[in-house]
Order: sequence, then C-alpha cells, then structure tokens
Amino acid sequence: MTRRASRWADLSRSDFAALDRARTICVLPVGAIEQHGPHLPVSVDRDLAEAVLERALAEMEAGPSILALPGFSYGKSNEHGMIAGTLSLSAPTLLAILGDIAHSLTKTGFRRLVLLNAHGGNTPVLEIAARDLKIAHGLRVATCHWYNFNEAEQHGDARESAFGIHAGLIETSAMLALKPALVAMERADDFANQAETWQHDYDHIGLSPGRARPAWTIEDLNACGACGNAVAATRAIGEQLLETAARNFARFLGEFERFCDQQDQRDRAH
Repeated sequence: MTRRASRWADLSRSDFAALDRARTICVLPVGAIEQHGPHLPVSVDRDLAEAVLERALAEMEAGPSILALPGFSYGKSNEHGMIAGTLSLSAPTLLAILGDIAHSLTKTGFRRLVLLNAHGGNTPVLEIAARDLKIAHGLRVATCHWYNFNEAEQHGDARESAFGIHAGLIETSAMLALKPALVAMERADDFANQAETWQHDYDHIGLSPGRARPAWTIEDLNACGACGNAVAATRAIGEQLLETAARNFARFLGEFERFCDQQDQRDRAH
C-alpha cells in the first residue's frame, strides 16, 4: 500500500490500483528555466517549486492522499527571452501540455489537481488552464504560487514586497538555503525596479494591484535582469521561507481535500 504522500514516478502499476484515485490530490510543480540576474542559476523557479513540494510531503503522513507529479521545468518566460539561459514555452504550448497531462489523469480516474507555481509569468496561463481543465475534463483544479505560502512579508520591507519581484531578497535567500553553491553573492546587489519610478510618476500605471499594467520585458525593469535587494539575503531567511511555505502548503492540501469533498457532495445532491 502506498504512503499517504508519494511521488508519482516511484509507484508501480499495483500501487496505482490500490489508490482511491477519485480522492487523491495530484500536485504538479510548475517552474521555469530563465535568467535570474548575475548571481543566481537559471533553475531557480524549478528548484523552488519542487523544494516546497518535497518538504510538504514530509508533513503529509496523515491527511489527504497526495501524489507529487514529476516536476515541470519549463514555463512561459518570454519576458526574459533576450537573455541567454532562458528557455521559454509559448502560452499555447503550455496550455496544450497541461491539457494532455489532465487528459492522462482523468482517463485513469484521477479527479483532483493542484498546480504549484514558482514563476510569475506562468500565472495567467495557469489560471486559464485551470478553468479550461475543469470544464473540459471535470477536474477539481486549484492554482497557487509558493509566494502564497511563504509569509515573505515578515522578512522584507514594503518596498521589497512591492518591487523585489525577481531574484531579490526572497528568491536569493531561498536559493542560499537550497543550493548555496550555485549562488554568487559577490555579484548580488540591491537591484532597482523601474516600476517603482512608474508608480511615482503616474497615478494609474504600475505593477501593483489596482494599477494599469504596461506590458514589459525584464530589460524594461532592470538591465541586470533582477529586481530586489539580493545583497540582504541570508540562508537563515531562506530556510524559514521554505519551511513556512511547505507547512502552509501542506495545510492548504488538507483544506483542498475538504473543499473537493464538499463540491462532490453538492454535485451528487443535484
């Protein structure tokens, strides 16, 4: 019999046969391979999505049945596409891949899927995908970002929270905890974000919630390809971020099980 929390790729045919597939929650970590400034590897988003899920599995010995799908490394990263190291999918390609994965799940009886994201550029695509997968396949789908769970506001000021959106304090700290040998802190800096100037100069233009958002590529925000105070990053902050994110994500999965059970009960009643 499989553990309550398992890795999809580790299971056998017999293990899958023993699962309550209709109630098992499948979790797909969705990252990206893209430049992260002069000091971080291009693997940041892939590594962080998988790390949060891996740590969350250890929290799930009791609770819902969870299957961690093999991580999805590539995302929609064309805002970084002019900088070497970035590998990007188009939105239609990403939607098609997610659709094929969903089809594989539903034709063998799985009905619940969580998309755990670690790249902001994926967010609008995943939200479109989630609704389409619900309608096309009858899946219960939720989308979320590891930032939803890491309580990062405890570790930076309001400026960093608003404008440290790429390879700043949070991502640099998390990578110091996860893969310190790949972090070149001698190249880290407090990288400015041009969007801060936009929001000073204009009443309605910017990247914060409620603002009209101009289309941008990373060069519009910072020529170094990073935004945020990376030089303030520490391994201790990173460990706390990852542990908090894993703990809160595990709690969310318990909530998602209850939510899906209630939705299923409602549908049966109708």
